[in-house]
Amino acid sequence: MNSPRRILFVDSIHHVHSVGYYRAALDSTGFEDAEFTVVTSVVSAEEARRAEAVAQLQSRLHLRFLPQHAPINRRSQCSRLYWQAMKQVEAILEREQFDFLVYLMVDHALPFFALPFASHWFPGHFRMGVRGLAFRHHGLRQTATTPRGKCLEVFDRWILGRALRSGVFRRLSFLDREAARCAQVLEDRPVSGGGVDPVDFPDRDRTQVRTALGVAPDDFVFLMFGALDERKGVIEALENLRAVAGPTDRVVALIAGRVTAELRPHLEETLRTCNFRVVLHDRFIPDEDRPNYFAAADCVLCPYKNFAGSSGVLLHGASGGALAVVSARGVMEDAVREFGFGEVVDVEDPAGFTTSLQRLLRLSPEERTRMSAGARAYAHTHDFRLFMGQFFAPDEPKF
Repeated sequence: MNSPRRILFVDSIHHVHSVGYYRAALDSTGFEDAEFTVVTSVVSAEEARRAEAVAQLQSRLHLRFLPQHAPINRRSQCSRLYWQAMKQVEAILEREQFDFLVYLMVDHALPFFALPFASHWFPGHFRMGVRGLAFRHHGLRQTATTPRGKCLEVFDRWILGRALRSGVFRRLSFLDREAARCAQVLEDRPVSGGGVDPVDFPDRDRTQVRTALGVAPDDFVFLMFGALDERKGVIEALENLRAVAGPTDRVVALIAGRVTAELRPHLEETLRTCNFRVVLHDRFIPDEDRPNYFAAADCVLCPYKNFAGSSGVLLHGASGGALAVVSARGVMEDAVREFGFGEVVDVEDPAGFTTSLQRLLRLSPEERTRMSAGARAYAHTHDFRLFMGQFFAPDEPKF
C-alpha cells in the first residue's frame, strides 16, 4: 500500500479566511488521503487558538507556527516577514520530504524568486517546484492610478517575468484574469486565471438569523464585516448612507468585527449622527457565527481604500445572494462588473457613492432577483472544492 502524499502548504501570514483554505485543501478531490502540513504565522494568541481548533478536528492537517508577528502596517514589514518565512520553509525542505509545495498569496514571494541568486538562496524551492495562488499586484503596489504607481507597475511586470523565467514555478494561478493575461504575455505559457478563493455555502434560515441579530424581515441590511479599521472605508460608507436613507427605506447598518482603537473614536462620533439604525457587534466573530451575518445581509459594503485584492467578505456575501458595493480598480470591481451584482464606487467621490447607494435601495424586485442570481453565480465559480484541483490537474503545465 502506497504511503499518503505529503503536501507542504505555506500560508505565510494567517488571516481571517485562512481556515477556509485549509479545509479546501483537505476536501480536494483525489487528495482525500494526503497529509497536509501548514506553515503559518499569526498576529495573536486568539488566531493561533482558532487555527489549532480546526487542526484538532482534522487528523490529516498538521500546523506549524512561525514566530508570531506584530500587525503589518508597511509593505517593508510584509516583505521582511515573507523573506523570513521562505527561509524557514527552505530549512524544512532540507530536513523533510514532501510531494508538493503550495504557497497561498505567493505575490510577496515573487520578488525574491526574481533575484539573480534566487536558486542559491532557495535551492529546496527550486528543486521541488512551487505551486502558488497569486492575487493581483505581486507584492509591490495596490493601485497604478498615481505616477509612482505606474512606475511600480512596470517594475511589477519585470519582477513577474523574472520570477516566471526562473524555473521555480510548476503552476501559478491568479485570482483575476487581468494578472493572468499579464503573466501569459510575459512568459507565453499557460497560466491559470480567475483562481479560486474558497467559500462555503452554509444553510441558514434568513428569518431566524435576522431575528437573532435584531433585524426585521423587511429591513434593508448593509453589512460591514471583519477587522474594522480606516482602510475599510467604514466612516465614508456610513456618511453616504446618512445622505440617502429616507424614513421609508428601513435601512440598517450591521457592523460586525473588532474595531481598532484608532477608528473607534471617529466611528462613535459618526454613529451619533446616523439617521438610520446601526447594529454594532464590536468583537471577534467566530467561524460558527460568521454565516449568520451574511445570511442576514441584503448588501455587503466593501469600499476599501487603496485596495486591489480579493475579499472574503464579498465572496461570503455573494454565496447568499447579497448585493455588493466595492472599490474601483481591483479584483472586486472585476467580479461585480462581470457578474452584475452591485455597484463600483470611489470613496473620494461622495456624490457618486451616494448615487450608487440610491440605485440599490430603489431596485425593483425583478432587478434585485437578477442581481442576486449574479452574486450566487460568482460565488459558485469560487466553490472551495475547486481550490487545490487547479494545482494538481493531470495535464499540469510546467513553467
